[in-house]
Amino acid sequence: MLKGRVSCLVLTTVLACGVALGAAKTVQAAPAAADKSAVLATMGSVNLTVTEFQNLMNYSDKEVKAQLLANPELMKQKISEAIVRKTVVAKAKEQKWDQKAEVAFLMERAKEGLLIDHFLKNAAKPAGKFPEESMVQQAYEENKARFMMPATIHLSQIFLKFDEKMDEKAKQDLGKIAEKYAAMILKKESDFATMAKKYSQHQPSAAQGGDMGWVPTAQLLPEFKKAVEGLKSGEVSGVVKSAQGYHILQFQGAKDAAPRPYEQVKPTLTQMLKSKKLQENKDAYLMDLVKKQPITLNESNRALLK
Repeated sequence: MLKGRVSCLVLTTVLACGVALGAAKTVQAAPAAADKSAVLATMGSVNLTVTEFQNLMNYSDKEVKAQLLANPELMKQKISEAIVRKTVVAKAKEQKWDQKAEVAFLMERAKEGLLIDHFLKNAAKPAGKFPEESMVQQAYEENKARFMMPATIHLSQIFLKFDEKMDEKAKQDLGKIAEKYAAMILKKESDFATMAKKYSQHQPSAAQGGDMGWVPTAQLLPEFKKAVEGLKSGEVSGVVKSAQGYHILQFQGAKDAAPRPYEQVKPTLTQMLKSKKLQENKDAYLMDLVKKQPITLNESNRALLK
């Protein structure tokens, strides 16, 4: 998740997300002194200085800055995106796009929006340490249903795949082979894991002795659910036919749906409470502002609007 934030949050002030850039050409230079006006990147006649990019990092999320400083490749990518942005801005200004009436108006509105957002965030900042641990715990109890882990099942399989060129007779013959393997396991002539490694055509699970790991029960094929119903751990189903081929299943275990542990969802709940409180404080601030300075509408001048 943090990686996604790094990709987008910095680019709120650097470049729109989703723009793919080729690898930037790296020029090695002698280590500079603490010269913040030193050129960090060049594109044509446009330069990006250390100070400019430092500001982009400083005014971004602290976690984003930490990620950039810890990841040289990511840092290079963001520097490249910053110089591209600055170059595009320079070209737009050369063509006087910033002087077009509509663009100038929208730019001013964007500046006002940023000013309002930062001002209200400061004015509405919750006092003290918020939220308290007891509030987070209460939110957990009240929202357990939102943080449920789905019911899961642990299966192993031996899979014999249908070839697209197989006719019905060939499929039936493959089914007989699957029946033979199942019988060998049930008679304990061979163990399931050995058979899976040797014969299963689902390579990822075959390499693990057929182990498919824990999967959400809701994602299982209906024929799988029916085949393993009532089985105990370690027991093997009969041959199961699906649209893809034949399966022999070994039931390993199951877990009912359950709430995620408190510590796992605590960060999410904390952020949820902070966001809710911030919005409540913003609303209260604006209502108080209007109460102290009532709005007056000049109805007679509304007719001038077109």
